[in-house]
Amino acid sequence: MKQATLYFDTNVISAYWYEGADVAMLARRMHTREWWDSGREHFNLWASAFGEDELQAGKFPRQRECLKMIRRLRYLTATSAVIKLIDELLERGLVPENKPGDAAHLAVATSHGIDYLLTWNYAHMANANVQRRLEELCEELELVAPLMVSPESIPQERFGQSIRRRK
Repeated sequence: MKQATLYFDTNVISAYWYEGADVAMLARRMHTREWWDSGREHFNLWASAFGEDELQAGKFPRQRECLKMIRRLRYLTATSAVIKLIDELLERGLVPENKPGDAAHLAVATSHGIDYLLTWNYAHMANANVQRRLEELCEELELVAPLMVSPESIPQERFGQSIRRRK
Protein backbone atom coordinates (compact mmCIF):
# COMPACT_ATOMS: atom_id res chain seq x y z
CA MET A 1 0.00 0.00 0.00
CA LYS A 2 1.21 3.47 -0.90
CA GLN A 3 2.28 5.75 1.97
CA ALA A 4 0.10 8.71 2.86
CA THR A 5 1.41 12.05 1.60
CA LEU A 6 2.08 15.02 3.85
CA TYR A 7 2.86 18.66 3.06
CA PHE A 8 4.70 20.87 5.56
CA ASP A 9 3.54 24.37 6.41
CA THR A 10 6.59 26.40 7.42
CA ASN A 11 5.36 27.03 10.96
CA VAL A 12 5.91 23.33 11.75
CA ILE A 13 9.57 23.67 10.81
CA SER A 14 9.88 26.90 12.80
CA ALA A 15 8.25 25.20 15.79
CA TYR A 16 10.79 22.36 15.63
CA TRP A 17 13.62 24.87 16.14
CA TYR A 18 11.85 27.24 18.56
CA GLU A 19 14.05 28.37 21.47
CA GLY A 20 12.01 31.08 23.23
CA ALA A 21 10.25 31.05 26.59
CA ASP A 22 6.60 31.05 25.46
CA VAL A 23 4.99 28.00 27.10
CA ALA A 24 2.51 27.35 24.26
CA MET A 25 5.31 27.48 21.69
CA LEU A 26 7.46 25.16 23.80
CA ALA A 27 4.56 22.68 23.84
CA ARG A 28 4.35 22.96 20.05
CA ARG A 29 8.09 22.33 19.80
CA MET A 30 7.71 19.22 21.96
CA HIS A 31 4.80 17.86 19.87
CA THR A 32 6.59 18.70 16.62
CA ARG A 33 9.81 16.95 17.64
CA GLU A 34 7.92 13.97 19.01
CA TRP A 35 6.06 13.58 15.69
CA TRP A 36 9.27 14.12 13.70
CA ASP A 37 11.03 11.39 15.67
CA SER A 38 8.25 8.81 15.68
CA GLY A 39 5.65 9.64 13.02
CA ARG A 40 7.27 10.99 9.89
CA GLU A 41 8.46 7.62 8.59
CA HIS A 42 4.83 6.71 7.91
CA PHE A 43 4.47 9.53 5.37
CA ASN A 44 5.78 10.59 2.00
CA LEU A 45 6.97 14.13 2.92
CA TRP A 46 6.70 17.25 0.75
CA ALA A 47 7.26 21.01 0.91
CA SER A 48 7.46 23.79 -1.68
CA ALA A 49 9.51 26.79 -2.71
CA PHE A 50 6.80 28.93 -1.09
CA GLY A 51 7.87 27.49 2.25
CA GLU A 52 11.54 28.07 1.59
CA ASP A 53 10.78 31.68 0.60
CA GLU A 54 8.88 32.23 3.87
CA LEU A 55 11.77 30.84 5.90
CA GLN A 56 14.27 33.06 4.05
CA ALA A 57 12.29 36.21 4.83
CA GLY A 58 13.57 38.38 7.64
CA LYS A 59 16.03 37.23 10.29
CA PHE A 60 15.20 34.97 13.22
CA PRO A 61 16.99 32.54 15.56
CA ARG A 62 17.81 29.14 14.03
CA GLN A 63 16.85 30.35 10.56
CA ARG A 64 19.74 28.46 9.02
CA GLU A 65 18.56 25.19 10.60
CA CYS A 66 15.00 25.82 9.40
CA LEU A 67 16.23 26.35 5.85
CA LYS A 68 18.41 23.26 6.00
CA MET A 69 15.44 21.20 7.19
CA ILE A 70 13.03 22.33 4.47
CA ARG A 71 15.67 21.89 1.77
CA ARG A 72 15.96 18.21 2.70
CA LEU A 73 12.34 17.68 1.68
CA ARG A 74 11.14 17.18 -1.87
CA TYR A 75 9.34 20.15 -3.39
CA LEU A 76 5.99 20.22 -5.13
CA THR A 77 5.89 22.61 -8.07
CA ALA A 78 3.93 25.83 -8.41
CA THR A 79 2.00 24.92 -11.54
CA SER A 80 -0.52 27.16 -13.28
CA ALA A 81 -3.25 25.18 -11.47
CA VAL A 82 -1.61 26.07 -8.13
CA ILE A 83 -1.46 29.77 -9.01
CA LYS A 84 -5.08 29.74 -10.15
CA LEU A 85 -6.16 28.05 -6.90
CA ILE A 86 -4.21 30.59 -4.80
CA ASP A 87 -6.20 33.36 -6.50
CA GLU A 88 -9.47 31.47 -5.95
CA LEU A 89 -8.75 30.91 -2.23
CA LEU A 90 -7.99 34.60 -1.73
CA GLU A 91 -10.93 35.79 -3.86
CA ARG A 92 -13.43 33.63 -1.96
CA GLY A 93 -12.01 34.69 1.39
CA LEU A 94 -10.99 31.21 2.54
CA VAL A 95 -7.71 32.85 3.47
CA PRO A 96 -7.39 36.61 4.22
CA GLU A 97 -5.91 38.63 1.36
CA ASN A 98 -3.00 39.66 3.59
CA LYS A 99 -2.00 35.97 3.99
CA PRO A 100 -1.10 34.85 0.45
CA GLY A 101 1.51 32.43 1.86
CA ASP A 102 -1.22 30.49 3.63
CA ALA A 103 -3.22 30.36 0.39
CA ALA A 104 -0.09 29.12 -1.41
CA HIS A 105 0.37 26.23 1.02
CA LEU A 106 -3.29 25.23 0.72
CA ALA A 107 -3.17 25.47 -3.07
CA VAL A 108 0.03 23.45 -3.46
CA ALA A 109 -1.18 20.65 -1.18
CA THR A 110 -4.63 20.58 -2.78
CA SER A 111 -3.52 20.78 -6.41
CA HIS A 112 -1.04 17.96 -5.93
CA GLY A 113 -3.53 15.65 -4.18
CA ILE A 114 -1.72 15.59 -0.83
CA ASP A 115 -3.44 13.65 1.96
CA TYR A 116 -2.40 15.82 4.95
CA LEU A 117 -1.29 19.42 5.37
CA LEU A 118 0.71 19.62 8.61
CA THR A 119 0.39 23.03 10.27
CA TRP A 120 0.14 24.87 13.56
CA ASN A 121 -1.99 27.56 11.88
CA TYR A 122 -5.41 27.20 13.46
CA ALA A 123 -6.52 30.67 12.32
CA HIS A 124 -6.37 30.14 8.54
CA MET A 125 -5.90 26.41 8.02
CA ALA A 126 -6.40 23.69 10.62
CA ASN A 127 -9.90 24.53 11.77
CA ALA A 128 -13.27 23.01 10.98
CA ASN A 129 -14.62 26.09 9.18
CA VAL A 130 -11.72 26.40 6.74
CA GLN A 131 -11.65 22.61 6.24
CA ARG A 132 -15.35 22.59 5.35
CA ARG A 133 -15.07 25.58 3.01
CA LEU A 134 -12.01 24.10 1.29
CA GLU A 135 -13.81 20.78 0.82
CA GLU A 136 -16.80 22.60 -0.72
CA LEU A 137 -14.51 24.48 -3.12
CA CYS A 138 -12.65 21.28 -3.98
CA GLU A 139 -15.90 19.46 -4.72
CA GLU A 140 -16.83 22.27 -7.11
CA LEU A 141 -13.39 22.10 -8.79
CA GLU A 142 -13.27 18.27 -8.76
CA LEU A 143 -10.31 18.20 -6.38
CA VAL A 144 -9.78 16.53 -3.01
CA ALA A 145 -8.90 18.73 -0.05
CA PRO A 146 -6.02 17.69 2.19
CA LEU A 147 -6.90 17.07 5.81
CA MET A 148 -5.34 19.91 7.79
CA VAL A 149 -3.78 18.65 11.01
CA SER A 150 -1.18 19.62 13.59
CA PRO A 151 1.61 17.38 14.89
CA GLU A 152 -0.53 16.70 17.97
CA SER A 153 -3.68 15.78 16.02
CA ILE A 154 -2.35 13.87 13.01
CA PRO A 155 -3.49 10.25 12.75
CA GLN A 156 -0.87 7.78 13.88
CA GLU A 157 -0.16 4.28 12.71
CA ARG A 158 -0.99 1.88 15.51
CA PHE A 159 -1.55 -1.84 15.56
CA GLY A 160 -0.89 -2.10 11.83
CA GLN A 161 -3.77 0.23 10.89
CA SER A 162 -3.36 2.38 7.82
CA ILE A 163 -3.25 6.16 8.06
CA ARG A 164 -3.99 6.69 4.38
CA ARG A 165 -7.03 8.88 3.76
CA ARG A 166 -9.93 7.51 1.78
CA LYS A 167 -10.89 9.67 -1.16
